[in-house]
Amino acid sequence: MTRAPHPLRRGLVLIAATTTALALGAAPQASAQASQVQIPQIQLPQIHLPGLTIGFAEPAPARAPAIDPASAEYRAQLENATNAARAAHGLAPLAVNGGLTEVATNWSATQAAQNRMFHNPEVGAQIPRGWAHYGENVLQNYAHATAQQLVDQWMNSPGHRANLLNPGHTAMGMGAVVAADGKLYATQVFARY
Repeated sequence: MTRAPHPLRRGLVLIAATTTALALGAAPQASAQASQVQIPQIQLPQIHLPGLTIGFAEPAPARAPAIDPASAEYRAQLENATNAARAAHGLAPLAVNGGLTEVATNWSATQAAQNRMFHNPEVGAQIPRGWAHYGENVLQNYAHATAQQLVDQWMNSPGHRANLLNPGHTAMGMGAVVAADGKLYATQVFARY
């Protein structure tokens, strides 16, 4: 007794044979018409995070900051956000010290000019005399970042968080400068007087 092939198996064999026949028949045409083949453009998805774009499309143009990071208003927002983070952890606010602000602003400008983030090796010699101890935080973000985002960035890093929440500090200075390519460099300088 001979059994008929299962209908599904017969269909798969038919599909495979058709696909092979089409591929073999199409191969000479494809090479002859290679210069005329139009490949459709595919739009790939993108993931946008602050300061980071994942995808293959052209990058979005940089957004202009709502407030110039080099302005006194932005600096005041940094100072307020820093003191708010300290208050949330039961710590006293820090007094703004003009000398520390100058050191922080100058160091941010140095980083922006060199377009790289690094600590100031001379910070202890540059801050106004009379300090018992000091600390420094630096970071790199982008021009559209808010002052609160910068403080959050520092708070999410254990070493920077320890500086920001050091109960021994009594004074602070802040500075932020944007490099030509839109990268923002910010510096916090803390001291105990």
